[in-house]
Amino acid sequence: MVTRATVELICNLMQSPEGVAKFADGSKQASQRMHILLALTDSEDFETRRAAGGGLASLTEWDTAVNAILERDRGVHLLLGLCKEDSEELRHRGVVCILNVVTAPGKVGEWGIKKVKGDSGIDALKECLKKSRSQEVLEITIEALKKILGNEQPSAGQKQLE
Repeated sequence: MVTRATVELICNLMQSPEGVAKFADGSKQASQRMHILLALTDSEDFETRRAAGGGLASLTEWDTAVNAILERDRGVHLLLGLCKEDSEELRHRGVVCILNVVTAPGKVGEWGIKKVKGDSGIDALKECLKKSRSQEVLEITIEALKKILGNEQPSAGQKQLE
């Protein structure tokens, strides 16, 4: 319960630039904090996963935070794990994170697309589409897939998305 409360507080702190800086200022401490927050997306406790996903959804609005996630070996993998959850709430947080990763400006966004593709992200997002009933989750997932597939030749699957 203490872990859950802590992660919920962290999620609330992501609304301020100072809170974001604690996770994305490029320091070793920020990198360790990001590592822990990402790890908590895989917690056994649903509320802890939900709070970690919410914090990351807010954090990934900042390209420095996206970069910090991309620097972690399993960062994208853990975000994609949220996209495959049974809970609509967790899938929503996951696809917001992935959309923020692939639409980050410049080289960070390009790196994000490459890492998502390399971690079976297209399949994870297609699975998310199949499981989701929320119009908002469907729209965000389709937007992320379009961004990832952007310069590729359209496949039969992509044509179905449009």
